[in-house]
Amino acid sequence: MKTHLELYFKEFFWGQLRKITNNISHLTVEYLGNTNIKCIWQISRLDNFKIKFSSSYFLAIRLFDITNNRNKNEATCIMKEIQVSHSQNSFTFQIPVERGVYYLEFGYRKPNGEWRKLAFQDLNLGYRITRILNSFYQDEWFLP
Repeated sequence: MKTHLELYFKEFFWGQLRKITNNISHLTVEYLGNTNIKCIWQISRLDNFKIKFSSSYFLAIRLFDITNNRNKNEATCIMKEIQVSHSQNSFTFQIPVERGVYYLEFGYRKPNGEWRKLAFQDLNLGYRITRILNSFYQDEWFLP
């Protein structure tokens, strides 16, 4: 098991190398209408090397619903992970709800199950009308 210091040094090293080479992976998200979105990615040479070096199982796109992220009592974080092939550079899929704010990550999973993010992008599809339900305190219905 690696110590916290070793993990920090490893992340620092890869971050500095990425800055020096100016070699960054990109993710572009397009809304196609009718709840379909298309993700297009470009993997940098440095990240490609990291993927091969880590013997990753697969590349994936992760979808988070962050519409109510500002309100901590009602925050949603619905996640969907979609596995994609190493030979692909784009993928089209449907999102669960047509409105809202989504956060998409592109990355890979290491053999030990650890997630590594390569690129990310937000997708704002407008306001979602939330239904406000009257909530009652536990004992309120006992009162006359």
